[in-house]
Amino acid sequence: MTKKTLLLIPFLFILGCSSKNQVSNLTALSWHNKIYKDIQNNNLDQADEDFLSLEAEHPTSMYIKTDLINLFLAHQKIEEYDLSLFYLNEYEKRYATTEEIPWIEYQKIKLKFLKYQNAYTNQEMLLNIKNECSMYLNKFPYSNYAPEVRTILVKTDLTNRYLDDKISKLYKKLDKEKAAELYKTKIPKNSKPPVIPWYKKIFYW
Repeated sequence: MTKKTLLLIPFLFILGCSSKNQVSNLTALSWHNKIYKDIQNNNLDQADEDFLSLEAEHPTSMYIKTDLINLFLAHQKIEEYDLSLFYLNEYEKRYATTEEIPWIEYQKIKLKFLKYQNAYTNQEMLLNIKNECSMYLNKFPYSNYAPEVRTILVKTDLTNRYLDDKISKLYKKLDKEKAAELYKTKIPKNSKPPVIPWYKKIFYW
């Protein structure tokens, strides 16, 4: 089963596919230990499969809670942010306490920010991150993670300003003054534009 399938097929339906795993009928602890070893060996495809087997064979296991967090962190480490978010969402739906929500919501914002790696593209995604940061700070102003969220908000705002500036200049070159004025923005002094690797610059305007 591919990671793309894991993301696109409803979670409960996926569990029926876990029977394809060559190993079966292990104890919950054995599956838990196997998942841990998979992660330690950087074999996350197998870890995903083994987690599905754990879910299918032991749906009430106490190890599921721990393994959801472990898989969330493991996929984040290798920049598989969609899968990381998937496991975090599953953890939130099933196990999160009220006290954990600020941490979880911060992690969601961080994952989306880390996923946004191509500056000057996908302004909708950038604005969504900004909006989520603002909502977080309104909802959890005294959270321990509020400073990190403010930092992400500042960075996304600055990136968006540089993007607006690029768009404004492009419209100006095309003699579309009204559109250029619409995107006109002020760039803070002493700020630096987003860094774009040289091999990506050929794809930008």
